Amino acid sequence: MKGQEQEKLLAGLGYIARGWPVFVLSSSKTPVANCEACKAEHTTSELMEACTCLTCHGFHAASLDPDRLAEMLRLHPRGLLAIRTGAASGTVVIDVDPPGIGTMRMLVGEGVLPRTLAAVTGRGGYHMLYGHPGGKIMSGAGKGGPGVDVKADGGYIVVAPSVHPSTRRPYRWLGSPGDDLTPLPEFWAGRLRESNRPPRSAQTVSIPARGRGGYAMAALRYELEEVLTAGEGTRNTTLHLAAWNLGPLVAGDMLDADRTEGLLYQAGERIGLPAAEVRRTVASGFRAAAQYPRGGVA
Repeated sequence: MKGQEQEKLLAGLGYIARGWPVFVLSSSKTPVANCEACKAEHTTSELMEACTCLTCHGFHAASLDPDRLAEMLRLHPRGLLAIRTGAASGTVVIDVDPPGIGTMRMLVGEGVLPRTLAAVTGRGGYHMLYGHPGGKIMSGAGKGGPGVDVKADGGYIVVAPSVHPSTRRPYRWLGSPGDDLTPLPEFWAGRLRESNRPPRSAQTVSIPARGRGGYAMAALRYELEEVLTAGEGTRNTTLHLAAWNLGPLVAGDMLDADRTEGLLYQAGERIGLPAAEVRRTVASGFRAAAQYPRGGVA
């Protein structure tokens, strides 16, 4: 076994000891291709989960079996080591790309990203790992604002000692991967937990039927509802995130700027934020998001 392969195996065994299911990606950071039988036959999550193939179906192949990990690394010695996030490992990861570091600093400053185990990614961003709160916590791009993704149920992250295939920089922990995880703050759990919440109609804002497609209007409705139902102590942060998340749609001409801004003003003032604070927060969010326009077909 070569040095790099041995290093990955030792690290992977440590992750397994912690209860984090581990698997191996290809050297390009994408999942190893499925075998022909799996491509044809395993078309549901249940079938993928039950598959016994070594590396088929991406994170569904993650395992706590040291022998399976060793065999994965033997067959794919240049592959990247990854862990499955979500309930399977008890983790929710706030995944900060370099353009999202400003968003991260805002969230840290407002107290909704407390100190926890973290890693520097191969692109120079951060993985911040929190304890999974139970229920289904949804993964998704931009759920924490521009450049801030969430990796939880249905997701995975690359971990040390992997080396990013483009930058050639290693992933590295800030601290020890054995450190305790801070529980996921309720601010995030409330935004990300999948539930059968009833329609939130106690405080409504009339949303005009404008925009290029259903996605933009759904995003506008979702963010306004998040603001209108924000809990005490998180209202300004939620408004800021709403402006950051809607700003790219405004910049991409998918939402009308004046109308979207006006609706955010209404929502912010309705939950009791001072008018001047609302205007500063919305303007700050729109300015930061303007560099990420999202246009085209919704």
